[in-house]
Parts: sequence; structure tokens; C-alpha cells
Amino acid sequence: MEKGYLVGGRYEILGTLGEGGMANVYLANDTLLNRKVAVKALRYDLQDDESVKRRFGREAKATSGLSNPNIVNVLDVGNDNGVQYIVIEYVDGPNLKKYIRTHFPIPYHEVVDIMKQICMAVSDAHEHGIIHRDLKPENILVDEKKDPIQVKVSDFGIALALSERSITRTNSLLGSVHYMSPEQIKGRPATVLSDVYALGIVLFELLTKHVPFTGDTAVTVALKHSKEEMPDLKKIDPDIPQPLENVVLKATAKDPDQRYQSVKEMCEDLNTCLMPERSDEPKFIPTPINDLEETRVMEPMDTKHEEDAPVKQKPKMSHKKKMILMLSIIPIVLILFIIAMVIKSNQETTVPDLFNLTVKQANVMLKSSNLTTGDISKENDDDVEAGHVIKSVPAKGLKLKNGANVNLVVSLGAKYYKMPKLIGQDYDDVSANLKKRGFKIKIRYKATNDYTAGIIIDQSIKSGKKVVTKDKPLTITIAKVKTVKPKTVKVRDLTGYNLKSIQDYATESHLRLDTSYAYSSDIEEGLLISQSPDANTTVDQGATLTVVISKGPDPEKSSDSDDEYSNNNTSSNTTKTVTKDITIPYDESGDNSITIYISDATHSINSPYRTMTISEDTPVTLSFNLKDGQTGSYIVERDNKTVLGGSVNR
Repeated sequence: MEKGYLVGGRYEILGTLGEGGMANVYLANDTLLNRKVAVKALRYDLQDDESVKRRFGREAKATSGLSNPNIVNVLDVGNDNGVQYIVIEYVDGPNLKKYIRTHFPIPYHEVVDIMKQICMAVSDAHEHGIIHRDLKPENILVDEKKDPIQVKVSDFGIALALSERSITRTNSLLGSVHYMSPEQIKGRPATVLSDVYALGIVLFELLTKHVPFTGDTAVTVALKHSKEEMPDLKKIDPDIPQPLENVVLKATAKDPDQRYQSVKEMCEDLNTCLMPERSDEPKFIPTPINDLEETRVMEPMDTKHEEDAPVKQKPKMSHKKKMILMLSIIPIVLILFIIAMVIKSNQETTVPDLFNLTVKQANVMLKSSNLTTGDISKENDDDVEAGHVIKSVPAKGLKLKNGANVNLVVSLGAKYYKMPKLIGQDYDDVSANLKKRGFKIKIRYKATNDYTAGIIIDQSIKSGKKVVTKDKPLTITIAKVKTVKPKTVKVRDLTGYNLKSIQDYATESHLRLDTSYAYSSDIEEGLLISQSPDANTTVDQGATLTVVISKGPDPEKSSDSDDEYSNNNTSSNTTKTVTKDITIPYDESGDNSITIYISDATHSINSPYRTMTISEDTPVTLSFNLKDGQTGSYIVERDNKTVLGGSVNR
């Protein structure tokens, strides 16, 4: 199925997850519920096999009745243009085989928890009359996002449909034979106790990282399961608690009658195997049994009467008849040989997992799977040692005809990267490339006037050095602008100054000038009425100096009225300076440019009173020119956000 195809008018194919013995598995999006699901579609080459189609549909419907948090649930069953499919829950995580490989050694309590989850899933299936028949770590998925991790068993019921066809396939058992019970190997039907045996092998692998029996062919492994005792776990790991080893030994007993008689019984034993009161438990040793299927010596037949009977001579065949018989047999033998070769060439096998094997080991694995090593290409890989296989083409798990070529991609080892010169470059321009290379970047900042902000001024790995970049720590120092403490000036007493003198003073002292005018009968026209800040106040250069300049007496007033107005105005409008001490807090994580606004007789709250940049908690004295009964207010802002505010009264 191609990417974008809409299965059943609902499930949009996003990509391929894998291919199995009878079904291809795709990642899809459920367009109705907007969630990811996995779609298993019956393989195209099996679409015409009515028995497989019936079994696929029947088993899919049977397992759809299972609802367990540790089972990959079946969500939907359907038929799309003649292709049968089932929709199952998508688990975004590795299978248990990969999890063991990457997390070994796994703590005993976690091993027990994983096995209990698997047992609860299988026990639930058994209660519904479903035997798995193909339990192995590859069929158990791990959701690492859960804490503790959650495992889910998949492919319930599908193994039976496959097993009916597998008898005609060379090496069809190679992947599963490591977990197959002795009675299954002898051709007997799978039972609940067969699943118990497989669970014991899975537990063995969780404790040791490998299966108990290995071999170049499925037959070799199968014979070991039937004949050899389980390897001694204590020799592999002396710290394994005896009750936990006993669970393995009891589950994998050759005689089914000596195993746990149900998965539920095995789960109950796991519940207590790590308890201190069981620490002195003796080792479980299965009772040896005679293999009834082994070859027996037959009793000699009674030959007495045969000795007494006269021997009849068979007539000899003539030479001519012998030649005719031989010539007639040869074509038959040739035909049978050709038929055998055709059947063998049409049989299928599975590409084995060759990851991280040496080329020699990969050749042996392919040969045992009736496959041939094809082209060998080489490329760098940071995770795979030089000379070991990165991947096979086609990938593992895919079905091929016997004798097909499998190409190998072999590692040249980690790729070395020549470190470029980063100093002087803008970090934003190079960061994406460095992260793509695999560096673990740590950023430091340093105040300097030699570089503009954002420019790299130092690198922990010198330019020109060759390094393996994957997870390599790289510390980069980036320039930030030095904070310059502003210069200050003490405000002069400007009483008696005219506007020109005040302007000259403001320019000389680097102060911004804010000028307003008012009538005054006391102050000569053109001279200062009032100033803010007050005389002798210390302010930063760049602060605002606000002055009120006299326009002289109001010409619209009579002299008498003028005098009266002047007297009244003096009494009511006379301003007095009121000070307020505040401390502006320093913010270590952000911008520390401060703007102060005040409202009084000579300042508007909408115009900045003073701006400054602080590098620590900074005390400031605010001066307010207030008329009798007037209230002044102030606001201190950082990055357009108010950090302080308040009011003062005269």
C-alpha cells in the first residue's frame, strides 16, 4: 500500500512498519479520530488462499474481543478491495528484543514487573480460549513513555493461521524456534503449556540478554530444546535470586506436566519470588523423563521355522531386463530432481537480523537461512564498530525466495569531522549545522566591547581538530554587550538663569531639556521660575531637566488686580519640593533598562522623567514639585512592565 492511500476510506497510510509471514504492517492515521494506528493487511500473494483468508478473518475477530492494558488491542476489521486488514493499537516504542539490547542489565524488580505484565496479558487470552503459539520478545512492544514502563503483547491468534502454511517453508521456524516447546518441535499441537514454556525462555532472555539455545539452523536449536538441559543461570549471573531462577526452570521443564499448569500460576509465583522469606528456597530440578519418541531396539524375530523351511531360489533377471529397468528409472529420477529443485527455489525464507555482526558471522547466518551474501558496501556509522554490519538490504524480517542475494552495509567506524573556525561567526548562522552534526552544545556568555552581541568569541574544540561529533560536548562562548555604568551629574541651581544659559548648561551636562512657560509677576520675563530636579540632585547624564520660564506679568490683568492675582497665585501656586527614596530591583534574567515616570506640578505621568540602566539593586531619590494639597505619583517600568509605583503628598 502506497503512502497516502486511504484504507477502508478511513485509515491514511503514513509509512511501512514491517512485513511478517502473512501480513504487511503499516503506520496509518485514523482520519475519523485523528490518531495513529497500525494496519495489518494480508499479503498480496496470500489473497487467493481461501483457507488463510478465513483463518485471518476468524482469528482477527476472535482477538478483537480481548481488552487488556497489556495487549495490543484490535480496533477494527475490514476488507478493502479484496484485501483483508485489521486495525490495531499503535505503540510508539521498541519491541522487547531491542529494549533488552539497549537496557541490559535490567534490574530484577523491573524484570519481574515486565514478566507479570506479559503473564497477565497471556492469561487473559487463555481465559478467552486463545493460545498465542508464537510468544517471543519481537511480539512484545514496550511503551517507555509510561512510568513504570508498560509492555503490550501483539499478534494474538495470528500465529495459528501462519503455522498451517509454514510446514512448506524452509527455515520458517528459524525466528520462533528459540522459544518453541519440545512438544511443538515434535509436531504436537500447541497448548496453554506451550505458551508457559515460551514465557520461561523470554524470562531467561530478560535475565541474560540471550536465548538459552543457539545454532546455525532451526533443526540444531530444536534438538537442543528437546535434548539439552537449561543452562545454569547461576553460572551466568551468580546474583540471580534462587526463586527467580526456579521460575525459569519450572516454566521450561521438558515434561509439560512438570511446568506451571497455567500462566496465572506462573504469575502468582513471580509475585513473591523476590520476597526475603523465599531467599533460602532450594533449586527446582525437573524430574528426567524418557523420550518415548526415541529410537528403540526391537526384539529379535522368531526365525526357527524359517531355518527349517526350504530356501526358494529367485529367478535371476537377465542383463537386457536390467538395462531396460535402469533406463526407465533414470528419467523418473531426473524429473523428481527437477521438481525438487523447482519447489526449493520457490520456497521462501526470512532475512535474519544481521545488525552488529561481523561479515563472517553474517555470511554464516545468511547461509543457514538459505540466502546468499550479495554486494558489500561501506559507510561511516558513529554507533557501529568498524567491520560490523549496519544493515542488510533487503531489511531483516522480509520474505525472500531461497538463494536470493542479500546486500550488506558494513561500518567503516565513526565519522570524523574537521572542526571549523567558529570564532567571529554569528551563532545563529552555525547553530543548526552543529546540532545536525550531533554535538551536545553548551552556551556561555561573556560581556565584551570587542565583538557585537551574538558573535562567537571562543570554542572548546579548536578549529582543525578531527572529532567524532555524536554526543560530543562543545562549549561555545558568545559575546554580549558590556553594561556601561552611566556617568552622573549634580544639577546646578539655575535660579536667575535665562533660557539661553539654561540650554547651554543642559548641553554641557548632557541633560535633555524640557521647557514650559508661565506668567509671573515676581520673576522677570525670560528667567527661571522653577526647575526639576532640584539643585544639588545627582542624576544620570541623559536625564531630563524640566524648567519653567517666566513670561512676565499677565497683560490682561489690571495693576491692582494684577497685584491681587499675584498675591493669590503666590499663596496657592507656590510649589514645594518633596522627595521620595525608592530602590529599583535588579533582574538577573532579563533587560535592566529602567524608565521612571512622575506626576507633579511640572511633570506629566505620560512623559519619561528619567531613564537609566542598572546592574544591581539601585537606590534612587525622586523629587516632586507639589502645590499645597497636591498629590504626586510615580511609576517605574522595566521592559514596558511596572515594577514599582506609588504616591507622595505635600
